Amino acid sequence: MSNFWNLWAVICTIVFFLLMVSIVIKYWRKNHDADANKALGTFDGIDENDAPPPKLLFISYFVAFCLSIGYLVLYPGLGNWEGLMGWKQSDDKLSSPTTTLDQQFATLNDTSLASLAQNSDITKSGRILFQTHCAACHRDNGQGQKHFPNLIDNDWLYGGSDEAILHSIEKGRNGAMAGYNEILNQDEISKLSYFLASINQRHTDVPPVKVELGKQLFTQYCSACHGDGSVGNPAIGVPVLSDDIWLHGGSIEEIQHTIKFGLNNVMPAFEKQLTRNEILAIGAMLTQSRIDAEAHIAGLDSEAIKRGEYLAHAGDCVACHSAEGGEPFAGGLPFVTPFGTVYSTNITPHASEGIGEYSYEDFKAALVDGKGRHGYLYPAMPYTSYQYVKEQDMQDMWEYLQSITAVARRNDDNSMMFPSNIRLGLLSWNIVFMDTAPLQYEVPAEIKDSVDDVEKWQQGKYWVAGLGHCSECHSPRNLAQAIISDRIFQGNIIDGWNAPDITANELYIDGWDTQVLTDFLHTGHSDKGTAFAGMADVVKNSLSLMTREDVEAMAYYLIKGDTNNFVSADATPLKPKGFDESAYNSDIYPVYQQTCGACHGADGKGRDPIAPALLNNGIIMHSDPFNTIAVTVRGLEPTYLVEDKNFMPMASFEDVLSDQKLAELITFVRYHLGARDIVVSEEDVKEVRETLEKAGYAGGVHTTPDMYDQRDRNINIK
Repeated sequence: MSNFWNLWAVICTIVFFLLMVSIVIKYWRKNHDADANKALGTFDGIDENDAPPPKLLFISYFVAFCLSIGYLVLYPGLGNWEGLMGWKQSDDKLSSPTTTLDQQFATLNDTSLASLAQNSDITKSGRILFQTHCAACHRDNGQGQKHFPNLIDNDWLYGGSDEAILHSIEKGRNGAMAGYNEILNQDEISKLSYFLASINQRHTDVPPVKVELGKQLFTQYCSACHGDGSVGNPAIGVPVLSDDIWLHGGSIEEIQHTIKFGLNNVMPAFEKQLTRNEILAIGAMLTQSRIDAEAHIAGLDSEAIKRGEYLAHAGDCVACHSAEGGEPFAGGLPFVTPFGTVYSTNITPHASEGIGEYSYEDFKAALVDGKGRHGYLYPAMPYTSYQYVKEQDMQDMWEYLQSITAVARRNDDNSMMFPSNIRLGLLSWNIVFMDTAPLQYEVPAEIKDSVDDVEKWQQGKYWVAGLGHCSECHSPRNLAQAIISDRIFQGNIIDGWNAPDITANELYIDGWDTQVLTDFLHTGHSDKGTAFAGMADVVKNSLSLMTREDVEAMAYYLIKGDTNNFVSADATPLKPKGFDESAYNSDIYPVYQQTCGACHGADGKGRDPIAPALLNNGIIMHSDPFNTIAVTVRGLEPTYLVEDKNFMPMASFEDVLSDQKLAELITFVRYHLGARDIVVSEEDVKEVRETLEKAGYAGGVHTTPDMYDQRDRNINIK
């Protein structure tokens, strides 16, 4: 800097500093003359008084001025003055990465990314450049976000070779996919999305015929670029569709959006912004990050991962931590409570969107204590049950969750009312309502004579009370949404269905035994009926993936009972006899024949593969008629658990029969086919119907289950 500009900078700095000091001194002196009762002006009827500023303000100015003088003496700030500390701009390595980088490359012969990744200086420079130019789209650690790919895995649309990676950075990429909104109708687009979900090995509650029709559409419209969907094409950036990596979102809704409107991906070229060495440094940093990620995965215990996957199935983690039709473990499932709606979270190993930055201790705290890294969890997360999971099982689950694909799906914002939205309040909930006593495995004296296999009973209790968390759905809750412990397994209303009473007493009276209950839990089908709604999802995502031995232990435990869950001494199993001559000759039987008999048979014994038997059916025999009423009001979708056992959809009879006639029909069916002689009244039917209509679960004879997707999910019906 020339002497003129040096003198100019010094004079301007000093003059400005003295000007600020003089202004503060002026107001400090004037402060003594201030009169808080004197009005300087009135604006919209509000007086502005001459009140003195607080002394703290002037003290703060004094401190600031002293610090400023100290800085100007110690560091550069007055023209060419270097300061007493001798600090120079060149000492800041972050401010001159180009110079440093060129010096680093000057001594290197091997510039392959694998070789450069071993050079810590170059990868550090590459990380600085990445944060400046790439992190806004690809996140700080390169794991990406929706629409912007993960750069530290081995899934590269245009290939993962050095040449391909450097080309992507230097020249950019531009990938396009045509939209089919004006070529395919909504039904065809839906079928296409179902097929894509099926080759992704994702469960969807749709008939197999729709998947097959979707395959035909895929062959006709998509195979030219995507082949059969199992192989990508790096030459033009065509992705593999059969894996679990979905750049633009992998939920059914997001897949359909992509099919409708197509894509126009643009990765900008950086050849005019970055030098070749800078591009190499970024490539080296990504390679080093990818090597580290691979090493981390390779360092996981393969046996622990396998065991952890089994345990995650047993805990039904995927069901709650996946939105309807969404990507596994990516969260987004709404839980409607009296206090608002809470959404399940992303538990994939994504650093910013999931639990990638969690330690095992963080994971354990969330799993068993309900304490997340960002606050206490709502008890919709069943940590009150998971607290019973053994340490080794938790470690194995943690190993497995670190091995799954990171999904860049952002967590939904909860909509909880005040004060429920204050997370710290959940600590009080835990203190008041969470029973932290260890799980007792001693067989109660009341059932010792009936428990002939103590080890099976204990194993069943571990699964049911812990990872199975059966009590979380099948037990009533108090006003604070805490399980009423002395009414465990006595049923609860969830999603417009009754998670029924499964106490030992109810199961005994309704005629369940260990064998039949095991069939039901493990396959969704049994001699006493078929799983549907939420229970079908539990079977599909959890129980069917467990060994029959473990599921049988769960059934054994439920049948035998436990504390506060005994078979009453006067309990007698029901034995439905079916329709007799008096039933066939009754006035209500023609109504049954017209509405139920065509599918369930004139004798109520079912018609494969049309409809299940109503005779001896667990729901028909249950003490609470809620589900029997609900099925007739809202209809029922097949479970699609076992292809050759899928029954036909059941339509709603809400607009076919009056509440009184429906009550008479249900009473008739329950009496003859379920051995229940309690009359179902018109008021009973009306109450259930109005409850379901309010929540959007019923809408007349033409209601179909897929219409429920459009209902208001923020309505709490109980």
